[in-house]
Formats: sequence, C-alpha cells, structure tokens
Amino acid sequence: MQYFLSNEELQKMKNGLKVAMAIPFIDDVEDFIVEAIWEYARNIDGIDPLFNIRSKKLYDVVDTKTGRGWSVKSLQWAFHEECEFELVIQRAAVYKKAKELGFDKLDSNSDPNLIGAALIKHWNKKINEDAVAQNVSDQRIMVLLKTEDKRHFAIYEESIKQYLPEELYWQWTNSKKSGLKGYRKSDNMCVYRWYPSQHNFLNVSFSLKGLKSLI
Repeated sequence: MQYFLSNEELQKMKNGLKVAMAIPFIDDVEDFIVEAIWEYARNIDGIDPLFNIRSKKLYDVVDTKTGRGWSVKSLQWAFHEECEFELVIQRAAVYKKAKELGFDKLDSNSDPNLIGAALIKHWNKKINEDAVAQNVSDQRIMVLLKTEDKRHFAIYEESIKQYLPEELYWQWTNSKKSGLKGYRKSDNMCVYRWYPSQHNFLNVSFSLKGLKSLI
C-alpha cells in the first residue's frame, strides 16, 4: 500500500529540505539528515544522531506512539510521473549463508528459483526480526528522490511488501549469470534484482505513482 503526506506534512518536508540545503556545510540530503527531516514532518520524537551510534537495524525512524517504522533511503534519480526506480535494500550473500537459510548448497549452477527462494527468506527474515527488536508493527519504506542539482524532490512511501517464494519466478539476466531477476507470477512485473558479484546487493523496483514534488 502506498501512502501520501498531508498538506501540512508536505509543507514541513519542504521547510526541512530548504533549511538543510541552506546550511553551507551540508552538500547533500542523505542519511540522518533525511531521517531528521522525516521525523520533523511526521511529529516524531527521534533520537539525537550526535549522541547515538547509527544502528544496522532496518527501521531508521520509529514512531513509538503508533508502532510505525520506516526504512529511510535517499536516491538521486531523474524522476517523473509514473517512473520506475531501483533501490538497494540489503546485502544478500546467500551463497555463503545457504545452510543458515536452510539450503544445502547454493551457487551459480543452482536452480534460479531456489536461489530466489533463499533471497526472499533472507529479506523477510530481516524485515520480521528487526520489527520485533524495534517494536515495529507497521512496516514501511520511505524514499526521498532528488534530482542531480538538488532542486527538485519527491517522496515515496509504501508498506514493505513480503512475498512468498511461490508468488515469484526467477531468471538470470544473461548467459554469464551476472544478475538474477525476480518476477511476480500474477503480472510478470520484475520486483527484485540481485547481483551476486556487486557486493551481493538485493535490489527492488518501485513504480512512482501519485508523484508528490516538493521543491
């Protein structure tokens, strides 16, 4: 499910971004800066990043009053209405973690659907375990899209989708097996990409609907 800010929240996001970009020593809006602006817009009492070590947990911002938690990302992208974008969401070295995930052995010669099942198990495990650890019951992702010149921004907010292995099918992108794509069986849409040689990142594709431009 996709969510949209109220007019008041949208105005607070605009104000927060303008303040951040007006500070001389801030050359980009990312990491704890995005998190702080999001907390301000959503009226969340967050932790002070100057006195707390950044956690490796999935949910960067947690509203303890509602149990809502966000994995907060920022991405430079030439966005437009109805565009799609791809986002790195997690390291996924499933070949090394095969036994830990319940698989005897996984490598480039394994059935791609078996590798995909391991990727989904790895990702869902991260979502659920961190939700328990951080007391999150409403699991979401928020992405701040920004143009290269940092003059235009957009917000994407969505519930984190958890797929079952049987809902997807997987195919290698080429004969060299340099990338693996996961498709929804219901509509053949590519929703995951995995690149085993590029630091083992698991990627997900999003479609930007109902674009909310800020500045």
